[in-house]
Amino acid sequence: MSNLLINSTKLDEGLCIRPHGVSDRNTPVWDPSSDQMRCRTTSMDPQDTAICDIQAGKNITVEFHKSGTTGKVISDSHKGPCLVYMSPMEYNGEGPVWFKIYEDGYDAETKQWCVTKLIANDGKLSVNIPEDIKPGPYLLRAELIALHNARSEYKAGSSGSGAQYYLNCAQVQVYGSGSATPDGVSIPGVYKADDPGLVFNIYNKTIDSYPIPGPTVYVAGSQ
Repeated sequence: MSNLLINSTKLDEGLCIRPHGVSDRNTPVWDPSSDQMRCRTTSMDPQDTAICDIQAGKNITVEFHKSGTTGKVISDSHKGPCLVYMSPMEYNGEGPVWFKIYEDGYDAETKQWCVTKLIANDGKLSVNIPEDIKPGPYLLRAELIALHNARSEYKAGSSGSGAQYYLNCAQVQVYGSGSATPDGVSIPGVYKADDPGLVFNIYNKTIDSYPIPGPTVYVAGSQ
């Protein structure tokens, strides 16, 4: 994640985004049980990152671009789904506190993966903040899962097989009058290396469907 756009206004690069861990934006997390699956950051201290305001029910756009390149979003070969989660910032990502607000996997009609559409859209992925969630500070976790090496599952100590996770967290202050506190899942924990959506052959000639990993998307008004 390189930038945020709130209500169509593009913010400075990195503003309100937790500092990238591992090395830079180009390096994925391989192990789905790693603590880096939360936010892939060098600092989980909320004080190290600014917080951006947004109204519940409004649109936020996360933008993905590789580090050290101009315009490159992610390699074309890195096909897979896009997912966005939120969590109340008071928990700092720990425990069953993450609820999913967006997912897009594979469109069998157009034969396109979400990452392919993301590249065509200059790295921009737009989602709406649920209009009924309780106001307050939240982590917004955006994730791309690249499946080009996912014909076999990840094995501990190996970085040559399995899905690759490109993710980061932004800090947002949500305003509104809602009261919903959606049920959450734990990250790490929600993904297992052998999940059907994480061991998947994208090179099959025919793909009828794709099982997106993680929980169902939270729908405003469902709680």
